[in-house]
Amino acid sequence: MLNIRKPIITYKDPDSLLERSHHVLVADYNKKHVLISHANLYLSDAASSSLETSNRYSDVIAQFYKYLSTQPKFNNYHISQYHVIADNRDIRRWQVQRQIDREKAQKLSPSSETIYRDAKQLLLFFLWLKDNGYVTNVKVKIKSWMANFRSDRLLNYISSKARTKIDSSNIKVLDKKGRQKKLKSLITNMEVQWLLNSYPDPVYSTMFKVALDTAMRPMDIVKFPYVGSGKNMHIMPYSEMGSPKGEIHYFVDSSKRNKDRTIRISSNVLKIIEDEYINLHYENRKKLYKEKNKRNCPPSILFLNKAGEPITSAMISNRTNYAVGKARRNYPEMREGVDFYQARHWWPTYFILSLYKEDILSTAPDVIHAAAAQVLTEQMGHEDISTTFKYYVDRARIIAQANFGRLSEVMNEVESIRDFVSRIEENKKNLY
Repeated sequence: MLNIRKPIITYKDPDSLLERSHHVLVADYNKKHVLISHANLYLSDAASSSLETSNRYSDVIAQFYKYLSTQPKFNNYHISQYHVIADNRDIRRWQVQRQIDREKAQKLSPSSETIYRDAKQLLLFFLWLKDNGYVTNVKVKIKSWMANFRSDRLLNYISSKARTKIDSSNIKVLDKKGRQKKLKSLITNMEVQWLLNSYPDPVYSTMFKVALDTAMRPMDIVKFPYVGSGKNMHIMPYSEMGSPKGEIHYFVDSSKRNKDRTIRISSNVLKIIEDEYINLHYENRKKLYKEKNKRNCPPSILFLNKAGEPITSAMISNRTNYAVGKARRNYPEMREGVDFYQARHWWPTYFILSLYKEDILSTAPDVIHAAAAQVLTEQMGHEDISTTFKYYVDRARIIAQANFGRLSEVMNEVESIRDFVSRIEENKKNLY
């Protein structure tokens, strides 16, 4: 199978003079390093606003090209011609092969939903080729690229190719098992505490608290600066800001196009960052950064790990998976589906609970509160606010019903996540 690497390049766009960074696909082909030019042009145009997006888009194309390199149809063609020769059937067969590989390994991922979503993402690459005047055999508007994993005939074919045993799980069962891992309710107070206690590096605990209190995505949290610039010039360590009270505004240059927004951050969050991370760890980690990179750590970088490396979204995901595993060993009640992203659901749920209080169980929240909708739009970065509002109203009602309408565990306006978690712990002790 073809080996494809995904290094990151940074350069100044000759037209806009803005700095761009994105992955590029480099194939080890016939003892040479070959740039997959058409894919790289697409990544430059469609994914240079975010390394997260670039990583996802480039990964899908790399996986597809690796698969094509194993097919006899492509034996006599150079990799630079793959985009011309590939057609809808190749995309469908790639989906089927991924299911075969998954069933053979008896893994829960990639799920059928992920395989379908990746194929749709791949279609955007071929649509871009067509729109920019390049030749391709893929017909984007024809659905012959889609594999029907509900077909018993196809399922039987996949099982036979995977050579699974009689008692092995089929695709439908694997998908169901994968869905069972997803939390259907909000992360509990105790799960928050267990996770915070299980991170191998305190920087991740601090970042999880920031996520709980702001609903920021991991890709946005890792960009939070030590000292801000531009629209965020006012951002700096809590004590250097004069120990402010209330809220501050933080401009998020979103990785998603047209979704830049200004979110509200409690001053308590800045105090948590300073007390639990900056005062205890930042200086030592900044020195490690300088030793490794032969230059000072720029003020735009705040969160560093124990080795002095800037935290990335991937690192957050990996360390959270480790922490959840550790927590599940120590606390059997910890659910398997807990992940860092659960923090993003916490804030809007408790925001709506604190807004409506006991009225959450009435029909009042069924009509969107204009002020609440505006806050959620800015804080969450969602366009379809009606769907977002209803989703979190439903979650809030579940919590209210579980407490029989007594909302004593809702954060008050001046309470930080740290105070909230401490109070819940103290309340639990008082029960015994």
